[in-house]
Amino acid sequence: MNTMQSMFESILKAEFSLPKLGLRLIVDCLKDRAITLTRSQRAALEFRLKNIQPEDFSLAIEITDAQLTGSTLTDEERNARKISLDRDADRIVSGIEEMIPAIIPDCIDKVSTLIWKKLQRDAPGMLKDRRRERRRFEASLSRKWGRAVDFLEMLREIAVEAGDDFNSEFRPEAATAKDFVFEVLTRLHARACQVSSEIITLLRSGHADGAHARWRSLHEITVVGFFVRAHGNDVAERYILHNAIESYRAARSYQEHSAALGLEPLTEEEFARIKATRDALKAQFGDPYGEEYGWAAEALGIKKPNFSDIERSAGLAHLRPYYKLASHNVHANPKGAFFKLGLLPGQQMLLAGPSNLGLADPGHGTAISLSQITSALLTMKPNIDRLVICQIMLQLGDEVGDAFISAHRAHEGKEPD
Repeated sequence: MNTMQSMFESILKAEFSLPKLGLRLIVDCLKDRAITLTRSQRAALEFRLKNIQPEDFSLAIEITDAQLTGSTLTDEERNARKISLDRDADRIVSGIEEMIPAIIPDCIDKVSTLIWKKLQRDAPGMLKDRRRERRRFEASLSRKWGRAVDFLEMLREIAVEAGDDFNSEFRPEAATAKDFVFEVLTRLHARACQVSSEIITLLRSGHADGAHARWRSLHEITVVGFFVRAHGNDVAERYILHNAIESYRAARSYQEHSAALGLEPLTEEEFARIKATRDALKAQFGDPYGEEYGWAAEALGIKKPNFSDIERSAGLAHLRPYYKLASHNVHANPKGAFFKLGLLPGQQMLLAGPSNLGLADPGHGTAISLSQITSALLTMKPNIDRLVICQIMLQLGDEVGDAFISAHRAHEGKEPD
């Protein structure tokens, strides 16, 4: 930002200084007298304005034969073939002051364009330097946290391979039997693996708060997987069909804001079709089904359930303190603005990028949640192989936790890089 500020000040000084603004005002004044300055006259005036002293304001313009023709000069000026601006000094200065508000939009446009062009020229070198600094930082971070993150990545690879094998082996059978629990759990597990990959990427780059925010999503995925697994095919089907309820809510929001966004609204027929599907599902499952978590309403016996109700029923409410902590990195609440995993306790600074602190909570949490959702999937069809995989993941999850805690304690109290 210091670079951009320097560029801005330099361009502003060059393009919107007294000589530039004064020349612009003089040119406009002379146009009122039917005189258009030549390029050489403009250059001479600008040079004079750059070197003029307030106590010695003296400006005069030699008039050419061509400029005399059609001009509205006084007889004195015509005879002298010269326009003196000495008497206009105060008017020019006050005119510049009056001109400034009117030229601000033009100033902004011109400066923005010039800075953008300079940024484009300087970007390759600047980005090269920034990337070199990032690589150095990530190398340092890896020396401190690399073992823990490597263990977590190993855990994810096991989960991906186990989920892929499970899906390939049982999908034909599940499709024939209309096993909706299988459909939901395999999709949630795949999403959990994807989110875990995102978390690992954020951890390796030193974005602990972002990783924790993504763990929040991973926890939600695990909670829903546990709940659907526990309540069986009916709830699983309701969960799948609830996609149409969410589509209706999205369509209604889109219709409300499409004009402001400059987008074409849905046609009446399209919106009516989406609404009719929503209405049919509410008629089938009851009005509570139209709510945000309506697919869980009947199983919970609550008309308007929320996520904490599902979390409690799934037996994972003990993780709520961590979930709420991670929520601060999702929402724009005061806690999220002041508390950062990437800062030392009590450290007063504005964290606007990566840090080498705070990776333990999101890393360990990811190991726990990914192991949970993978076990929920594999134990739908338990055998020795899958039970062994579950046990390995639990053991590796403990290793992940120990490695993250060890790295955290090793650097506790140290300033972030």
